[in-house]
Amino acid sequence: MSVRPRHHLRDALLVFCLLGFAFGYFYQDPGWNGNSRFGLIFAIVREGRLTIDSFHDQEGTRTGDKSFFDGHYYSDKAIGPSLIGAALYAPLYWMKLAIHHPSQETSKVILTFLVIGLPSAVAGSLMYILCLHLSGSRTRAYVAALAIALGTMYFPYSVIFFSHQLASALLFGAFFMIFLLKRSPEVGKSWYLFLIGMLLGWALISEFPTAAIIVPLGAYYLHVVWRAGAGHRLRSLALPAFGGLIPVVFQLAYNARSFGNPFSLGYANLVDPLYGEAMAQGVMGIQWPNMQVLYYTLLHPSMGLLWESPVLLMAFVGAGFMFRDRRYRAEAIVTGWIIAFYVIMMSGYSMWWGGFALGARHIIPALAFLCIPLAFVPRRLTWLTILLAIVSVGQMTIAAASNVLVPDTMVLRIGAQRFFEYSNIYSYCLKELLDGNFARNLGLQYLGLHGWASLLPLGAAAAALIALFLRRSPSHLPRLLRSDPG
Repeated sequence: MSVRPRHHLRDALLVFCLLGFAFGYFYQDPGWNGNSRFGLIFAIVREGRLTIDSFHDQEGTRTGDKSFFDGHYYSDKAIGPSLIGAALYAPLYWMKLAIHHPSQETSKVILTFLVIGLPSAVAGSLMYILCLHLSGSRTRAYVAALAIALGTMYFPYSVIFFSHQLASALLFGAFFMIFLLKRSPEVGKSWYLFLIGMLLGWALISEFPTAAIIVPLGAYYLHVVWRAGAGHRLRSLALPAFGGLIPVVFQLAYNARSFGNPFSLGYANLVDPLYGEAMAQGVMGIQWPNMQVLYYTLLHPSMGLLWESPVLLMAFVGAGFMFRDRRYRAEAIVTGWIIAFYVIMMSGYSMWWGGFALGARHIIPALAFLCIPLAFVPRRLTWLTILLAIVSVGQMTIAAASNVLVPDTMVLRIGAQRFFEYSNIYSYCLKELLDGNFARNLGLQYLGLHGWASLLPLGAAAAALIALFLRRSPSHLPRLLRSDPG
């Protein structure tokens, strides 16, 4: 199945609208993690400084995720999300000074959508376009994109100010641009190549471990450039390198100004000795892979990825077909390496569970790439993918509607639990909803709806947007999305 170019763009826009509405519908307070970044945002804009002395222990920005150096408190986080947030918050703050609105809490909600939710929705629409090319089917591309964007931790972490999902959107955006460059070298204008590097560099200063994803993406980019021939190779290397260097310089300058050394990170000056000891192990807390942790991360019912998002089981099926298709061998190798290596690497992280978290949240930057093997699932198994996607989306909606900051007390005894004794989704998130503890959402805030009824507008909007997608009749794939012959 295929679409006309105009319909292809309309379909991508419908995906964007669906995801944008879903990610903007909910808001969850980020606790220590996000408040550390919000403290830096407010300090930059309101006070013109990098210290969070005025915010680290105040209502609305109180955090234990902080560093202490030379008599001042600092955010211990990578600065990427905070720099974007500061640029967007500045006009909001000026507006507040002029008309006494919006409040700090409202500003946090707006910034969460603009910095996290909106880029995630854009990346979701890019997933659809890429999967449309790979599968040649609107339906399969739609299912693959929504299965990842709404059926994995991608969804609940798009409604809370954590860095993982922003990094995921940036990385997948860069991958999509490289793929499009391979398909149509004429798009490789100077600004295009510069932007690829900028996206990768900003992902790095948003979530440091994504260096393990940036390396294979860089190798993929070099493969594309070399495959295109010798012309303009120097420009093709210099421009993305320059684009990627700019965010890195921002981070190094921040480190030098805050901690006295460009290469000294906030994690080296943590206030909490427990976290400081954990982060001192290996490289930023990452040691050799741990197979038991890998089991907990993927297979254990408490917070295992394949239990929380069973649609990902179909990615294993699709991966087999993906590696058989010689046209996309490079993409298969790159995505396979990213997913496998990143998940295995994060099993060696000293705090693999991520503290108060729905699941092993540190693997989120790799999740978007799982749409690619899903696009290769055979047409005859689409029904099974849809069935598992419905279960996955339902479970992630429970998480998004409640609270992803699941207390980590269960981690202390996870090895002693019976197999189905505990589930973060059903033992905690669903219980929160049954007790009436719904996360802030548009239905509660603006429509006066309560409890489960507050989810009805989201369901109605999603049904309408899905219906609009399904009623469009297919025709021909645009030229950029046609498969290579042979």
